[in-house]
Amino acid sequence: MAAKLSSGTVALLLVGATVLLIASQPPAWILLLLGSFALAALYIVARTRSRYDPLDPCFGSCIPPISKPKAGAGNVPKQHGDL
Repeated sequence: MAAKLSSGTVALLLVGATVLLIASQPPAWILLLLGSFALAALYIVARTRSRYDPLDPCFGSCIPPISKPKAGAGNVPKQHGDL
């Protein structure tokens, strides 16, 4: 119950702040700056609440690692000037 109340309060504050910003008509660069701060805060909150850790090996990537061929006698890497 408390979580719903606090999220509702936060949503109400965000809507009120948005209405005040639109009503006051600040310069566009201020809106862009505030918007980028808001997106950064949203990203940080989403990452802190997520259980996904990209460095944890149990999650495993869907993309296999790129394997580079080893340079041997028959497979000599090209030099910069070679065609």
